Amino acid sequence: MKKRAVLIAGVLCALAVAAHGSSRELWTWTDANGVTHYSDTPVPGAKKIQLTGYGAPLPSASPTSAAPTTSRGQSVEDQAIAYRSIEITQPAEGANFFGADATVDVVIDIDPVPAPSHRLALYFDGKLVQGATNSRQYTIGNLARGTHTLAAVIQDENGTELMRSPVRTFYVQQPRADNPAVVGPSLRPKPPATPTPRTNSPK
Repeated sequence: MKKRAVLIAGVLCALAVAAHGSSRELWTWTDANGVTHYSDTPVPGAKKIQLTGYGAPLPSASPTSAAPTTSRGQSVEDQAIAYRSIEITQPAEGANFFGADATVDVVIDIDPVPAPSHRLALYFDGKLVQGATNSRQYTIGNLARGTHTLAAVIQDENGTELMRSPVRTFYVQQPRADNPAVVGPSLRPKPPATPTPRTNSPK
């Protein structure tokens, strides 16, 4: 008897799975030998069993929609970013560097952090410095003697300038080639001669 109950339960589970994929109706009947049968196909004398909770359509996943954009192709999220400040914090204004092999470390501070589609660029003497997009640190070498300028610019994906930093000026000077010679103890200048008073000769 227990074996029959287990068998019936297994049949019910199998039919329930089938009903979930195809139909929401199940039929049952008892034959002349007293054996109960279940099927998703009706037969004469079978009774319909309503399977509640099966066959309900699963909620479909909503397709990922692209971020809304403006008429210029700029995402609304990026357009909402309002930059408060952009500044070159290193080198200091009016800094001096010496020697032909001098290098200048440049640090840019921007608030807030640039949007992914925006570009932070550095201009040295009015020319774009090639480097990683949104890089905030640069090292400039091979500098000629004289006055140099730096400026940082934030641009959108279309290349439109959104904000520019104040110009930072620094100077590169060459060391003097006519350094005075070091005076050591043996190279001290001779003391001036002591004037000798003249003797008046008789007339």
